[in-house]
Amino acid sequence: MNAIFILFIGIIMTTLLSLLIYKISPNKSHWLMKYIPSIATALSIGIVYLKMIFISQSYEPITDIVLMIILSFVFGVSLLAAFLIEFASRKV
Repeated sequence: MNAIFILFIGIIMTTLLSLLIYKISPNKSHWLMKYIPSIATALSIGIVYLKMIFISQSYEPITDIVLMIILSFVFGVSLLAAFLIEFASRKV
């Protein structure tokens, strides 16, 4: 049940973050849109870390650490992709 609850919170946070960025700057949001996966993944790492500290019991921290390692890899790949897209789209 904890995994479903965390997934639900992550989906809601990603949606709210996307809507917030879109509403704050509709004409300038195109440059920030490529960073949303990185931001959402960083927030997910923070949520899993807080869950590991305050909620997890017995052997659950082991799965939380594995999940944080996977999320860290996804964070790195999405950040690298955003940087590559930014440098590729620059005009010379």
